[in-house]
Amino acid sequence: MNIKLGLIGEKLAANHMKNKGYCILDQNYRTKIGELDIIAKKDNSIVFIEVKTRTSNTYGRPGEAVNTKKQKKIRTLSQQYIVCKNLKENWIYRFDVIEVHIMGKKYKIEHIENAF
Repeated sequence: MNIKLGLIGEKLAANHMKNKGYCILDQNYRTKIGELDIIAKKDNSIVFIEVKTRTSNTYGRPGEAVNTKKQKKIRTLSQQYIVCKNLKENWIYRFDVIEVHIMGKKYKIEHIENAF
């Protein structure tokens, strides 16, 4: 995937979450295992968000790329994040996917809560 396209999608997704009242805690949180795109907070929930950006559905919907292997990696990374940031047990943790469809100068965002 085009790295520039992915970064544009992540920026659009982060702005979308801010507009929905979420506080962005981290973006592009990297470890040896991989990366979490966006970690956000709202009320008593911490949300780990995987962003998938596409310019067409030729290879399926963007969220379909978040297969079981990718989900397992995100769960492992999120556990590391929780320990590293010393987050308390009273949070509700959730895994969302944001699909960003870019069509020329227009875009459409689909936010899938509790995606896995």
